[in-house]
Amino acid sequence: MEPTDVSDWQESWHQLREILGSKWAFHVLRLLSDRQYGFNEMQRSIDGVTATMLSRRLKELQCHGFVEKQVEPTTPPSTTYELTENGEAFVGLLEEMEEMIGLAECSDGSECATTGKSSKCATVQ
Repeated sequence: MEPTDVSDWQESWHQLREILGSKWAFHVLRLLSDRQYGFNEMQRSIDGVTATMLSRRLKELQCHGFVEKQVEPTTPPSTTYELTENGEAFVGLLEEMEEMIGLAECSDGSECATTGKSSKCATVQ
């Protein structure tokens, strides 16, 4: 394996963080992994997301090629969102990581659990 230029991978990881680190981006991707959704249905399904924020995230994810918008010429127009092929592949990786989190062990070998919304490791008694 050839050495990697540190600036190359750091730039790539910064871009990844910028694209997907936005609040609600993972929620939108995970929701769309099940099926296509309309905007209002999606907003009702993701607790706490505002219409403005959902619209912003959908536009960003479309721009980066993870989500596709389809508008049907009905009255009123019907809009649905679904994952692109790249979006499906990426969500597949996220689902693998989701499984890994469930199987995680603390460094001392004991089982780990998250406590509420905290991301720190707590030993399970």
